[in-house]
Amino acid sequence: MSDSKKVATNIVASWGANLVKALVQLLMLPIMARLLGPAEMGLYALALPIVSLVMPLADAGLANSLAREDQSNHRVWSSAFWMLQCVAILLGAGVIGGSYFIAFTANQPRLPLIIMALALIFPLLSLGVLPMARMIQKGRLVAPAMIDLASNICGAGVGVFCAYSGFGVWAMVWQYVSVFVMRAILFNACEFYLPHITFSMTGLHSHLRLGSSMTVSKVVEFAGRIAENSQVSRAMGGVALGTYGFATQAARFLAEAVGNSIWANLYYKSLHAKQEDLGAIFTKMTRLLCMILVPGSFLAAALAPDILPLLLGPKWALAGWPLAIFCITSPFTVISSMTGAVLYARGHAKIPMVVAVCTALARFLAILIFSQFGLLPACVAVGAVSIGQCIAAYAVSRTLIGFDTATLLRHALGPIAASTAGVAALFAIGLSHPTILGGVIAVAVYGGIIVFGQLLFDRKLFGPDLLTVLSLVWKKRDQEVGIG
Repeated sequence: MSDSKKVATNIVASWGANLVKALVQLLMLPIMARLLGPAEMGLYALALPIVSLVMPLADAGLANSLAREDQSNHRVWSSAFWMLQCVAILLGAGVIGGSYFIAFTANQPRLPLIIMALALIFPLLSLGVLPMARMIQKGRLVAPAMIDLASNICGAGVGVFCAYSGFGVWAMVWQYVSVFVMRAILFNACEFYLPHITFSMTGLHSHLRLGSSMTVSKVVEFAGRIAENSQVSRAMGGVALGTYGFATQAARFLAEAVGNSIWANLYYKSLHAKQEDLGAIFTKMTRLLCMILVPGSFLAAALAPDILPLLLGPKWALAGWPLAIFCITSPFTVISSMTGAVLYARGHAKIPMVVAVCTALARFLAILIFSQFGLLPACVAVGAVSIGQCIAAYAVSRTLIGFDTATLLRHALGPIAASTAGVAALFAIGLSHPTILGGVIAVAVYGGIIVFGQLLFDRKLFGPDLLTVLSLVWKKRDQEVGIG
């Protein structure tokens, strides 16, 4: 199989798996929200980022960095395994201790016990790092997506059972832990590595330098989420925290369902591509992401205010507009992360790290300032930060990646402009005809604007891209997929 076909197959299969996983997660959110209520969901929304804050430390960024290492170098691979196990134990102890301080500041006394249970994920996560690195090295990017899908389905079953059994917030806890139990089992079943009894930090130095930069970026992002949630809880209470947490999680799930597979394949391509080819590869992948992600996210944003109360009940009615805001702005966060895929693959980790730090600070300041005016102004401010993050990430990485700004804008703005026009039309029809028939007509008009708008104003790019997507879906063996 050619490299282009291999990447195309990875993307399509990963999309399918991620789409089903996202649907499972999106279905689980309203189900668990209805069963548990805003207060229990708010407590979990506060607990999860505490664990997520240090979760990147559990792999030290080695999953991507070790993909550069020869598999015959058992000294490095074994040393990485033993180091990861020690780090996992230390992280578990540290996060449990830190939870008492967070519980005091957020006035949530049940938090430490919940964190103790969630700390089990650290050793489970570390067991999957080496198998993941070996899969990335071989370009086997379908298997991780399928493993995540199977693990999330298993976790969903555990969560629903516990919720119906009256476990409260613990239903969400055991759902999350069971995902990582299944994940560790399946990763090692697919790409097991038996470590040698040897350890040396010398061979790990280069991997730890790159991995530490990637880890800092992730830790800063998660720390920002904790700070955001704590400020929302302190300024507006538990119900607002649950609403904000639900909106951010749902929008992020939708965006990452598409973005994760493209990010992984862009990283794989960037590892093996020539420097002069990076710009073209990056531009094509960015357009592919915009074509798939933006129309779907914008449609979800337009439907959220009316659909969400029907799914969750009247007590979640206020979450509709925050969800709409984040469905519109979360794609820009994912689009900005594409620069990191190329920069990390080429060993340039400083820029993504600086962008992550500045973004986390800006989001917290937005919450701190605008939470005084209510939840919606705070959500709008955070969404504006996401758009600014995207612009800044592309601006500062242009030289290193080597893309042409005008070409990139021409490729990306078509789907964004068409989706924006479609949302405006959908809102106009929905407001003038607030019926089921009006909603169906509005969605049909939205789809028509997306397709025919791009055919009219962006046909030189949209026509070939549409054929490419269809050829991927139909798996036409007689056509070469144009992704690189």
